[in-house]
Amino acid sequence: MITALRNNGFHWLTGIFVAALLLIAHILLSHQLEPIRALTYDQYQRFLPHNAVESPVVIVRIDDASLAAYGRWPWNRSKVAELVRHVSAQGAAVIGIDVLFPEADSGESGELGDAALTDALKATQSVLAVSLGNNVTTHEAEPKAGWSVVGDVPEEFPGYSGLIASLPHFNEATKGLGVIRAVPDADGVLRHLPVVWLRTPPGTVQSPDTRGIQIWPSFALELVRLYAGEAGFVVRMAGGGFDALRIAGTTITLSEAGTIRLWETTGAPRQVSAASVMQGDPQPALAGAIAIISLDAVGISDYRVTPTRPARAGAEIHAALIDQMLTGSYLDEMPNARIYERGWFVAASLATILLSGFFARRIWTGLLFSAVIFIVPFAAGFFAYMKYGELLDPVQPALGIFLVTAFEGYTQYRRSEERRGVLARQFGQFLSPTVVQKLMKSNTDALLGGEKREISILMTDIRGFTNLSEKLDADKLIAIVNHFLGIATEEILNRDGTIDKFMGDAVLAFWNAPLDQEDHRARALSAAQALIGRVAWENDRLVEQGLEPIRIGVAVESGVCSVGNFGSSLRFDYTAVGSPVNRASRLESVTKKLGIPLVLGPEFAKDPPVELFQAGAFELQGIEGETPVYTTSDYVHRNT
Repeated sequence: MITALRNNGFHWLTGIFVAALLLIAHILLSHQLEPIRALTYDQYQRFLPHNAVESPVVIVRIDDASLAAYGRWPWNRSKVAELVRHVSAQGAAVIGIDVLFPEADSGESGELGDAALTDALKATQSVLAVSLGNNVTTHEAEPKAGWSVVGDVPEEFPGYSGLIASLPHFNEATKGLGVIRAVPDADGVLRHLPVVWLRTPPGTVQSPDTRGIQIWPSFALELVRLYAGEAGFVVRMAGGGFDALRIAGTTITLSEAGTIRLWETTGAPRQVSAASVMQGDPQPALAGAIAIISLDAVGISDYRVTPTRPARAGAEIHAALIDQMLTGSYLDEMPNARIYERGWFVAASLATILLSGFFARRIWTGLLFSAVIFIVPFAAGFFAYMKYGELLDPVQPALGIFLVTAFEGYTQYRRSEERRGVLARQFGQFLSPTVVQKLMKSNTDALLGGEKREISILMTDIRGFTNLSEKLDADKLIAIVNHFLGIATEEILNRDGTIDKFMGDAVLAFWNAPLDQEDHRARALSAAQALIGRVAWENDRLVEQGLEPIRIGVAVESGVCSVGNFGSSLRFDYTAVGSPVNRASRLESVTKKLGIPLVLGPEFAKDPPVELFQAGAFELQGIEGETPVYTTSDYVHRNT
C-alpha cells in the first residue's frame, strides 16, 4: 500500500508539473497567443452572427450605374453638390461623405464647383472624412466636436502627427469631421473599429491638461453625434489609454487604443444608387436616415476583410459601427476572462491527474469524463457570447486539458506496460500462457499485493528419492528429477494452475489464484490424476534410457489462504501461505503409509468434483487430532 501511494504520489507530481508548465507558458505567452484567440472569436460570429436591427443608416452608392449615367470618377464638385442636395431633399437627417477632397476642382466648373459643394455642405447636416498619418499633412483642421477628458492622457500614448483632410473651405462649411482610417490585425482581418483617435499636431502648445493633443472622432462617431444633436462628447482615460466614451447619455466602453470590437450582423444596411437619387426617384428609406455617400464601383471601391466576410465595403463597416453605438450592442471579452480560462484548466487538469488511475480501470468512464471537461469551456464560451455578448476563449484551455489528458493517458499506458512486464516476468514461468495473457489484460491490484481467497493446493514429490540419490550418479539423478518436473509443469499448466515453487524433487501448485476459477477443485484433481498416469506411462522411457523408474505421491487439499507477493524489495515470489498449504504437505507423506499415489484432504472432500472414499485417518505433524484422508475409487481398495 505504501509503495502504491508512493508511486501514485510521484505520478501525480509529474502530471502537476506538466500542467504547471502549460499554465506558466499560457501566462508568459498570452500576447503571442492572441491571434489564436482572435480566430476563435471569429468563429462565434460565423456560427451565430448578431441579429440585424432596424438601422437608420442608408448607403448611397456611387456605383457602376451612377458612373455610366454621370461619367467616370472623379466627378466635378458641382455634381457631388447636386447629389448632396438630392439626398438632403429626400429627408436624410445626416449626410456623411466618405470621400476626401484635398485638391481644388480641376474640371471645367473649377471654382464654381467648389463653391457649389461648399454651399451644399453649409446647407446640410454633413460630415466630411479625414485621415490621420505620420508626418503627412495636406490641410490643417480641427475637430468640429467639442470634447472633454476625464483622467490624464498617458504621456507615452501613441498618436499621429499628420492629417489628410479636404480643402479648408470644405472643412469650414461642414458640420462634422470624422476619421475614416481602419487598422486591421496582423493577419489582415479588421476586428476592431476605432471610435476615437489621438493626434498631436506639430507646433501645438502643450497645456497641462491636454498636452497639445487633439481627440478626433471616427467618421461613424461623428455621424452619431450629429444624428443625436450633440455638440461633443466626454472621454475617460485610464492608465494605459482610453477607457470609455460618453455621448447622448450612453457610455461606450473602449479598449486602450480607443476601439470597439466589430460585431457583424446577419443582414446588410439599406442601399440606394446615387444615379436613382439624382434622377429624383422617390427614396423613402432616406427619410430621417443617416446617409453615407460612398464609392462602390469596380476598381475604385474600398473593401476590408472582416471576421465573417472576405470583402466588405468600407461604408458597410461605418454602418455596422453606427448601429452598434445606437443600439448599445458591444462584443467584449468577459471581465477576468483569463482568470476563468486558466481556472478551468487548473481544476480540470487536477481532476484528470488525481482520477487518472481510477479511469485507467474504467476506460469508458474516463473517456466520458475527458469529453465533458473538454466540451465545458466551449459550451460556456458559446453561452456567454450568445446570452451576454461576452467572449471567452475555449480553445486554449481545452487544448491544455487535452495535452494534460494525453500525458496522463500516455503515463497510464507506460505504467500498464511496466505492470504487464512485471506480470510476464513474475508469472511466465509458473502459469500457463493463457493465464498470463488474462493477467496482462486485467487491472487487479491484488496481483501485485495480497488477498485472502479459497484455493486448491497440489503437493507432489518422488517416492524413495533419498535411496535413489544414493544409487545414481549426479547427472542421472538430475535427468530423472528434471524429467519429473517437466511432466508436472506440463500437466499443471495445461489446467491453468499456478506453480508456487520447486523444492528439490517436490512441486507445490495451486488453483483459483491469481484469477478466479470456480472449478478449481476439479482442475487440481484432474492435474493430480494426469500426473500420476503420465509418470506411470513414461517410466518405460526412463528404463530404455538406462534410468530408474520413479514413483510419486500426490496430495490435494483446499482452503482459504493468503495469496500474493511475499518477500523483500530485492526478491519476492507470488505464493500461498496458510494452514491448507501445510496440511497438503503433510498429507502427501500419507501416500507412503497408504501405498497409494493420491490422497485428498478433508476440506477438499467437503465439495468434491467426484465421489470420494475415506482411506483412513492419521495424526499429522503440527495438526491436533486425527485428520481424515480421502481418495478416489481408483485407489480405495489399494491401501495397505
